Amino acid sequence: MAHYISQTMLVFLTSLLLLSHTLASTDTTTYDTFKLVRQWYPNSCYKASPACISPLPRVVKYWTIHGLWPSKRGSADPVDCAGSSCHLNVSRLPDLVDMMRQRWPTYESGGDAQFWKYEYCKHGTCCTDELQSPHDYFNTALSLNHKLDMDKLLRSAGIVPDPREFYTFDQLDKAMKKKATYWCRTVAEEDGSSRQLVDQISVCMDKKLAWIDCSVQSIMCNTREPFYLLPFTKENNDEL
Repeated sequence: MAHYISQTMLVFLTSLLLLSHTLASTDTTTYDTFKLVRQWYPNSCYKASPACISPLPRVVKYWTIHGLWPSKRGSADPVDCAGSSCHLNVSRLPDLVDMMRQRWPTYESGGDAQFWKYEYCKHGTCCTDELQSPHDYFNTALSLNHKLDMDKLLRSAGIVPDPREFYTFDQLDKAMKKKATYWCRTVAEEDGSSRQLVDQISVCMDKKLAWIDCSVQSIMCNTREPFYLLPFTKENNDEL
């Protein structure tokens, strides 16, 4: 009898473990919003450690795409949903590559193709219910980047690159129109002062790609202090 009970209990515990694993796996691939993350390279690369490696194409003097990330409000974002089986064949994106090199470049040593693969495998594989192929993923990100023009939004509010001019987060909030998420770096200067640099901004969309408020305002930012938007220099671009 005791042996039968122990076997029954073992089957029950095994079933419970499998159910828990299934629920956990399902939860990691659930998302309810998208984040379109853009990057301002002068602020990312200024006194960065490790230093930025690859200069950007000479035409790049604007906010560039970091990635399009499926996100789950109040929880960790789903990532790496295809695991080690993920691969990206850039040659299957012939109509997008030129625009990706302009709007989605990287300063990292692996180069653009490796960066695109990283972003697709980490994030794009977790939203295949809506964006079924790599082409869908990259094309949607490029379209959203064009539609929600970061440079135009900031310029219309008087926020333009200037090493001596600082801005407030109230100004930035008004420029963005809907609640966005800001990433910041604080850099120490030689004279002992420091500057806060906004190097990434994400805007949020629902699963149908309608622009909505983000639920998190800032990451590593002190929104009570001003920030700077540094200009591009010859160190940022291969030619100027």
